[in-house]
Amino acid sequence: DLAATVPAPAAPGSNEQAEDAALSERLRQLEDTDRWWMATAHAEVRPPEAAQHFDCLLGTRLAANPRPALNRLMGRLLADSERLTVDLVARHPRLRPLAADPTRRSCQRLNEATRASATSFPAAGAVAGAAYGALFADLAPDRAEAARQMGREIGLSRAICATNWPSDVQAGATLGEALYDAATSQPEFATDLVAARLEVASARAEGATNPGCASERLALAQGRAVRPD
Repeated sequence: DLAATVPAPAAPGSNEQAEDAALSERLRQLEDTDRWWMATAHAEVRPPEAAQHFDCLLGTRLAANPRPALNRLMGRLLADSERLTVDLVARHPRLRPLAADPTRRSCQRLNEATRASATSFPAAGAVAGAAYGALFADLAPDRAEAARQMGREIGLSRAICATNWPSDVQAGATLGEALYDAATSQPEFATDLVAARLEVASARAEGATNPGCASERLALAQGRAVRPD
C-alpha cells in the first residue's frame, strides 16, 4: 500500500534531474572528511550494530549488552524497509550517481554490477534510517528531535556515498516515517515497544559512552556546512 503512494523519481534530462545532479555534486566536498567516514559507518543498518548510530544522542552504548526487544523492533523495520524498497525499485528503475558519473567515488566497496544497477530509487538506507529515527524518538521522547535527525543523517549518508541521489534519500525518508507509523498499529510491535523503552532507559542508566562521539560531532558539523537545502 505504501509503495503505491510514491510518485516516480525525476526523469532523465528533466530540470528535476539537473537539480539532483547539482546537489549530489555539492556533496563531493565531503569526500575523505569525518562526515565521509561517518557515512561509511552508516552503511551498516542491521541490528544490533545499527543501534550504535543513536548512542551519542542518548549518551549510552546500546550494543554493550543484549537488548532483545529493541533488536526485534529494528529487525522488523529493516525487513519491511527492504521489502518496500524492492517493490519500488522494480516499479521505478533509476541509475545511481556512481553509474551516471564513473569518476565518482563511493565511501564503501561496491562491485561493478551494483555500481551499474538501476536501483537508486528510493534510497533503502534512508527508508530504514528514518524508520529507526522515528523508533528512537518513541523510545526516548526527551531526545525525539535528535533521534529523528539522526535517522535523516543515515539517509543523507547514502547521497554522500553517491549510491543514491538526494531526491532518492528524501523519498526514502518520507517512506520510512510512514512505514513506522504503519508498524505501530500492529499489536506485537506495540508490545515490544513497551519492552524496548525499558531497555533503552536501562542502557542510559548504565553510564557507558561511545568513544566515537567527538568524531560524530565534527562529522555532523561538516555535513551541515555543505548539505543540500
